Amino acid sequence: MSNRKQYSELTFTDDFMFCKILAGNMKLCKELLELILRIKIRRVELIQPQLPIEKKYDSRGIRLDVYVEDADNTIYDIEMQTTPQTDLPKRTRYYQGMIDLNLISRGAHFKELKKAYVIFICAFDPYDRGLPIYTFENMCKEDTSLKLGDDTVKVMLNAGGKREGLSDDMCAFLDFLQKGSADSDLTKDLSAAVSEAKEHKEWEVEYMTMFMKIQEEREDAQ
Repeated sequence: MSNRKQYSELTFTDDFMFCKILAGNMKLCKELLELILRIKIRRVELIQPQLPIEKKYDSRGIRLDVYVEDADNTIYDIEMQTTPQTDLPKRTRYYQGMIDLNLISRGAHFKELKKAYVIFICAFDPYDRGLPIYTFENMCKEDTSLKLGDDTVKVMLNAGGKREGLSDDMCAFLDFLQKGSADSDLTKDLSAAVSEAKEHKEWEVEYMTMFMKIQEEREDAQ
C-alpha cells in the first residue's frame, strides 16, 4: 500500500481516473476517439466499463478499460498504458480475441462480428521509431495493397512521439499526457473532468477499496 498514490494525486493517465472519466462522459470519449482515429463518429455508448476478462485485480488480471460502441456498431476498446511492456503487441491480440469471444457468447455469428479498434494510449514509445501514432491492420505479405478484411484495427499512441505533421489538437493532447498542460478545448475539458472527479468521495472510497483488494490478492499469492 505504501506505493499507492493518494486519490488527490491522480491524473488522467492513472488507470482509475482514466476509466472513470471516459466511461462516465461519452462526449469526451467520442471527441478523444475522433482525435486519435481522425474520423467522425455519430454517437458512442458505454457497453461496460472495465469489462472483466479475469476476476483478479492484480497486475496479471486483464480488464478492458473503456469499452464503447458507436451508432454504426463499431467497437472501441481504449486502454491507458504508462508502464513499458514488451508483450504489448500480443496483448492487443489477446484483447481483440476476448472482444470477439464476448460478442460470440452473446449469440453473434462469425459474419456478424463487428468492426473493432483496440487502442493503447502509451506514455512510452512501444516500437522506438519515434512515431506519435502506430496503426496496424492485417494485410497480405505478398501484396500489401490487399487487406485481410477482418475489420480489426490496433492503434498505439506514443505520447513522446514526433509532433511533425500532427494537428494542433493532437499535439496538445500528447503534451497533456506528458506534462499535464491543457492547451486545447479537449485537454481543458479533460483537465476539468479530473478536477471534478477528485470531488467524488464515492470514487475515492472505490479507489482505496480497489487497492486493498490488490494488496490482499498479492499477499494470498505469496
